[in-house]
This record gives sequence, C-alpha cells and structure tokens, in this order.
Amino acid sequence: MPKKRADATPASPDLFFTKELAGEEPPSFAAMKRLYERASDLFGYRPWQILSESELVVTRDSKSGEPWYCSVMGSMGEVYSMQAYRGEEGLRLFRSIAAEDITDPGEVLASMHCLSVEFVPRKELKRQDRELLAALGHPQGRGLASPVFRVIRPGFHPWFVNAEEARTLAECIRSVVVICAAIANQKDVNFWDRADTYPIVARADGTEPRYNINLIKPVLPAQPPVAPLNLPEVLLRPLRGRDYAVRGAMELEYVFSGAAVGKANERAACIAIALAVDAETGIVHAPEAIDTSVPTAEALARVFLKAVQSNRAFPREVRMRSQKHAASLGPLMESFGVTLRVANRLPAAEEARAHLLGFMGGKQ
Repeated sequence: MPKKRADATPASPDLFFTKELAGEEPPSFAAMKRLYERASDLFGYRPWQILSESELVVTRDSKSGEPWYCSVMGSMGEVYSMQAYRGEEGLRLFRSIAAEDITDPGEVLASMHCLSVEFVPRKELKRQDRELLAALGHPQGRGLASPVFRVIRPGFHPWFVNAEEARTLAECIRSVVVICAAIANQKDVNFWDRADTYPIVARADGTEPRYNINLIKPVLPAQPPVAPLNLPEVLLRPLRGRDYAVRGAMELEYVFSGAAVGKANERAACIAIALAVDAETGIVHAPEAIDTSVPTAEALARVFLKAVQSNRAFPREVRMRSQKHAASLGPLMESFGVTLRVANRLPAAEEARAHLLGFMGGKQ
C-alpha cells in the first residue's frame, strides 16, 4: 500500500459512517487519517513476513488501560490483516481458536470482541470504504492493497469502527509497527522464545514519540463455575404436574448459521438455531432461530420445553454435546426426572444440522 496519494483528493467530510453508527460517536476525519497512516506504516513492513499468527503483540488502551492482544495474519498468503483481541477473554478465545477447541466460525463470532485492519483488493471494498479512502487520498490503481477497518462485537458480524474503536485500533497497529521496527533493526531478537510470553509496547514519557518494549506472561483466571439456568416459572408451569408419557431420547443441538440479520446500513446480528431432535426417528420437534445474545443454555432449554409440550411426552434421556451447557441445564432436567448425558456425537442432530445448513446455503 504505497504512501503516494491520488492527484485529486475529494473534499473530506468531518465525520465518517454517521448512518452506519447511529447512536454512537462516529470517527472524525483526523482520527481516520491517523488510522490510515498507521495502517500504511504497518503494510510497509509486510508484517506477515516477520511475525507468525501466534506471536502476539500486546498494548494497553491509553484511556482504559485494558490490554489488547494483536495477531498478524498473512503468512499463508490468503488473508493479510492484523487483529486485536480485547482483554483476558480475547486472549482466552485466541488460544481456544489456536488449539482448535473452537472451529465453528459462527461460534467464534458469537463471542469475539476484536478490532482489525485487513488489506484487500479494491474490488472487495464496500461503498463506505471507497468513500473513506477517496477522502484520504488513497491511490486507486489496480493491484494496490486497500486497508479496511472493522470491529467485531460479540454476536455481530464485522462492522465499521466508531470514534473510540478507531483510536484504539490505531494504538494497536502502532504497537505492532514498533515490534516490526525492532526486529528489522535487530535480526536476532526473539520476543517469543518463552511459552505464553509476549512483548508489550508502551509509549515512553517525553515529548518525542519513543516506545518501551517489555515482556509479560499473562495469567488467565480460572473460568467461573457454571451457574444453573434459571428460567421464569411462567415457562415451566404448563409442564409441571402433567401426566405425560415418558419415552425415547432427545438430542439438543445449537447451530451457528452464519446468517446475518439487520437493516441496510445497520450492524448485522448473528443468528443461531436451537434444535430438539428425536434420537431414533430424526424428527426435528422444535427448531427456533435466535440471535446470539440469548445464552445458549437458555435457547436449548426453550426448544426442549416446546418439544415436550407439542409431543405431550418427556424423553427418558436428553443428549448434549457440551459439558458446560449440560451443567447449566442439569437441575432443570432433574426437576422433570429426565436423565442428561453428554455425548461426543449426536447423529440425529448432526443430520438435521446438515440439512438445515444446506437449505440455508451454509457450510456443513
């Protein structure tokens, strides 16, 4: 992404993405210019030739002090980007993805809070990106990489950055640039030779822009114990004391569809589908589309209750894939006398999932 500017630069607006960020503070021209310049510096180092995805760079937000963990992608030549993961949960998610504990893109989107810059061909730009880059004087020739700035909030698809996010993303990019410069000046330096230890970049005191690099080894706190799901009694009352039959087994599954829901010029929410499937017949009793702001255990409990009510029968056994969600639903199942089992495979639910995603055009 060359530093050269286009000959004719359109008049710059005072603010960007005002329609897309209704109710939020949109970024100013000065903020996006600063962000663009930092991205240009980053691209100049070709950081994907210097850093691997696992070699994280840490920075602390200059206002909140919260850590952001920055990863560079591009060593495989498919995507050229830098992603910054927010706080301890961001680091935990990054490690889970790296260890392949989480592989479903929808599940990642449901929990990720991330800022990013990606360098893409011009044909991949949205209208808003083209307008931004034109205002900033970005060259428009073929074959040139163009920076795209995005935020992913939990439960939402990538969207345009607001004023605060633009400032934080610029700080994250600056830290990666500092590390790339340090490596370029000292070829034998290795900030990652100790496990789970990363360089953290902080601006030094003084009027000149100088930066200190130290090493930290973040220690993530243990995950809190899973709390039992507490559903409103109004949802449970229709099933209490019912003389329903007891038969068969039911599989509960939660499918991240990848579908986006939202109006034009509005941040799109991720949609998931909760399924209750008869383990023997494969009949899907109670599919329910929900946005990912609804806790997974609650969504599974709701389709379980709907299935019982529509069939007028309780299953002898409910099977689930997740130990965490099973722990949350355990007291509910016990209250109805239903055995709950965690299984590695849910054959009937997996077949239903494949048909569903195929119908929706998603990946199986």
